[in-house]
Amino acid sequence: MKKWLVGLVLFTSLFSIVRPAFAFPVTVNHAQGTTVIERAPQRVAVFDLATLDTMSALGVRAAGVPGTVMPTYLEQYADDSYVKIGSLFEPDYDALKSLNPDLIIVAGRSARAYEALSQLAPTLDLTIDPAHFVDGVEHNLALLGDIFNQQQKAQQLQSELDSKLSKLRSQAAEQGSGLVLFTVNGHVMAHAPGERFGMLYELTGLTSVLSANPSSGSKGRPKPGSEEAKKQQVERQKRLNAALKADPNWMFILDRGAATGGEGQAVDTLSEMENVTDTSAWKDEHVYYLNPKAWYLATGGYQSVSKTVDDLGTRFTQ
Repeated sequence: MKKWLVGLVLFTSLFSIVRPAFAFPVTVNHAQGTTVIERAPQRVAVFDLATLDTMSALGVRAAGVPGTVMPTYLEQYADDSYVKIGSLFEPDYDALKSLNPDLIIVAGRSARAYEALSQLAPTLDLTIDPAHFVDGVEHNLALLGDIFNQQQKAQQLQSELDSKLSKLRSQAAEQGSGLVLFTVNGHVMAHAPGERFGMLYELTGLTSVLSANPSSGSKGRPKPGSEEAKKQQVERQKRLNAALKADPNWMFILDRGAATGGEGQAVDTLSEMENVTDTSAWKDEHVYYLNPKAWYLATGGYQSVSKTVDDLGTRFTQ
């Protein structure tokens, strides 16, 4: 997907509604272009779980959703009353044609299907840039509030989140440094600011023990077993070792195995790594395990973010 959001001003203009007094039709500028929504949507197909999370917080119902593992607080969407429109990656075009949606929303994993989906119905790409994560969460909240005539509720939720974030960051000033770790089948990867889960530094206000890596999103994934993949693994290990040697005061762990319906292995994997257990974070029990499904599958959803901020506020005062 093409690069976008090179700064906050561009971010603000890229995700905007241009309209008089919230009246339809509205023109929405988003990650992959401009879309006109002619009338208030009634049958919405949502491929992105973060959007589904935020719509749920606003009290807005989706008609079509992906058939996938859901975070606990979104499990109602597994019910047969919701049309299953494909996976997080691949649309089911027959199901979509039967649903006949008047709005389709994609982001992240489903963003590459934007062009094809936009031929069926007005389509928005609400992908959030990790480098502007909180702005993205709150912008999508306001945007969805506008589209679904829930402006007052959206303003209330944003005010609540802003208050929580301000308090959390004030607490974080006394907590030292942090490190985000992503575990996959026994492998451990450190994420820096600007990388896929590096938004947690911005969210918490903790200083990263790793330098920012804003260009990481443009790198493709090398073919498994290739020389490039082997080289990348060596580089990742070196960086992980350096990050742990910097002795973070807090560690945030996202376990992919637990996120996708398997058994979580993060605790066992990390407890067997001496350079992990030697850190201040581990010794002081300053290790926070992110809700795996919410953070891996619904990254940037309002409820996921708000619940994590609440939990961390409690942990920072213990």
